[in-house]
Amino acid sequence: MRDLKPHLHDGVHVFASVPPGTPVDAPVVAAIEEAEGRTVVLREEDARRLGLAAQYPSARITLTAATALSDVGVLAGVTAALARAGISVNPFAGVHHDHLFVPHEQAAAAMAVLQGGGSRRTAAGDFETDDDPARIDRDVVWGYLSTEAYWGRSRVRADVEAQLDSAWKVVGAYRRGTGEMVGFARAVGDGVSFAYLADVFVLSSARGAGLGKALVAAMIDDGPPLMRWTLFTDDAHGLYARFGFVATDATAMVRPPQV
Repeated sequence: MRDLKPHLHDGVHVFASVPPGTPVDAPVVAAIEEAEGRTVVLREEDARRLGLAAQYPSARITLTAATALSDVGVLAGVTAALARAGISVNPFAGVHHDHLFVPHEQAAAAMAVLQGGGSRRTAAGDFETDDDPARIDRDVVWGYLSTEAYWGRSRVRADVEAQLDSAWKVVGAYRRGTGEMVGFARAVGDGVSFAYLADVFVLSSARGAGLGKALVAAMIDDGPPLMRWTLFTDDAHGLYARFGFVATDATAMVRPPQV
């Protein structure tokens, strides 16, 4: 991820719900009105003093790098990186900064991810692969899938954006000198036992450098050992066979698209 300058605040924060319009005699860090009541985030000791039923004891992390409410993909990249590390997060966007509430006991692990520990880069000749979602050039992904991918041209841009936002993992291939993205792979899954590999491509300008293999390796080599991977493809069967992909056995059933 790009440098978001995370700052870990002192203390434990909690979430509580109070009836609409109820005054809270304590500093409230964040609040939102819901049909069921007003959710407030405040320090644990204040919630205890006020007799509020507290939930989700949290560490508060502020991304002190300036962000705009219109920025695309920043929080998606952050939450995806934390999810890969097994860390839940409740984000809140301010006008100037994004704020994250993570389980208090995982504060140090979350800071490590936010400070760069969550991104895995691997050199591949003049290129590198990187699993940082915030680095993905969405215009390149859309450009390829909408014009060249035989499997992807039925989607509209909003579909592709939604798939990127909800992906379990994405990997890009980049020129090391310029940072230009020249390849991509996406996975959908639960992060534990199942994943579907999709949208693997390398731009024509970078083919022949082994990037297809590098992308698949970056995607699956550090995954959970019991992960069951699936994919559908009309080509490159030899590439995927190198990574253990085989024809389905008697336990598999597939429901094709209903055209």
